[in-house]
Amino acid sequence: MYLIACEKINNVWYGIALDDERRIVISSFSVNDRSKVISSIIDYLPDDTEFIEIKRDKYAFSILKTMSKIYEGKSIKYNFMLALDNLPLFTRRVLSLTSQIPRGFVATYGGIAKAVGNRRGARAVGNVEARNPFAPIIPCHRVVSSTLDLGGYGNGLDAKRRILEREDVIFDGNRVSRKCLWTPKE
Repeated sequence: MYLIACEKINNVWYGIALDDERRIVISSFSVNDRSKVISSIIDYLPDDTEFIEIKRDKYAFSILKTMSKIYEGKSIKYNFMLALDNLPLFTRRVLSLTSQIPRGFVATYGGIAKAVGNRRGARAVGNVEARNPFAPIIPCHRVVSSTLDLGGYGNGLDAKRRILEREDVIFDGNRVSRKCLWTPKE
């Protein structure tokens, strides 16, 4: 049985599904569309699983509030658990590294690929980031192309840029400034 919580905070819809251990299985957000958040959560869950939507749950609301702070570009710390164990090893490694990108910086798809031992795996990293089940908690918005263009983002490039700007990432035109490039350790 999964628990689903969805809340509108500062005009943005945030949603999560929690497993029976109260770990986050998936998180989602959308600027104007509650149904998009709920459907992305339900579509991610295994077929034929039961779920209920919960209201007024302090723990769930604290997670949603944290997601809101991330979207607003604020520095956060959290102590809730993510259900990473169901994900393939490569995905876990990429998301683990992505979670280490500091606020105010970006990494490239290729840089992450190299750091996880797959020098030619930039596209594979991009696919992992595109399917990140923990956005914005694991900050896939902080991963950009090798040219420092924004790359892609499920909520649109305008949203990605706005989040990065709120996190004090500097832009040179449509590209992130090299001053904000973080290179992961191999």
